[in-house]
Amino acid sequence: MCYKNVEIYILKPIKRIKNRKIMMKKTVLVSAVVLITLSSFGQLVRPNRPVKLLSDDAGYITINEFRVGYGLGGHSTPYSMGYVGITSLHAYQVNETFLVGAGTGLLFYNDGLLVPLYIDMRLRFLQKTVSPYASAEGGLLLNPSDFNAGTRMYINPSGGVILSISRNFAANIGLGLHMQMGPNISRASFFNGKIGVTYKF
Repeated sequence: MCYKNVEIYILKPIKRIKNRKIMMKKTVLVSAVVLITLSSFGQLVRPNRPVKLLSDDAGYITINEFRVGYGLGGHSTPYSMGYVGITSLHAYQVNETFLVGAGTGLLFYNDGLLVPLYIDMRLRFLQKTVSPYASAEGGLLLNPSDFNAGTRMYINPSGGVILSISRNFAANIGLGLHMQMGPNISRASFFNGKIGVTYKF
């Protein structure tokens, strides 16, 4: 009984502190990668090296992103502290401003792996080298270790910028709010960032 009390009141809080430190280190690392990437694109879009805009023709387009999320509020609920992962969206560009598609990926949380299956609709507001965009994303987070009880629903509205490099290639950087919930699972919210590459076929 005594040992159990020690684990509850001392060891578990220490474990939570260590997990938070790990997530903070991951967040700092991702921020550094974003800054380096922005600096690189600054070199690519110098005035004496004009960049062609990403094609706005209708057709197939894929967006592959690295994501990181930091949990907001309490972290006592499983899968609520934070995550890092990758996703791949396969979409149809309807016109110069709108695309819709479906995607999947791998998100590694502090408590394990969740697999997103989602629909994403994106609006591109300007046809310029640096163009703002908005995204409405939502779907399921499948839990391979507990498919029935551990699967969640989620939504992830976000916005950011698209950096055109050529007619077929661009980079995108965005920020959003990720919210997940389930029938018997407490809701968890995350501030999340995305950095990715876009390829237009």
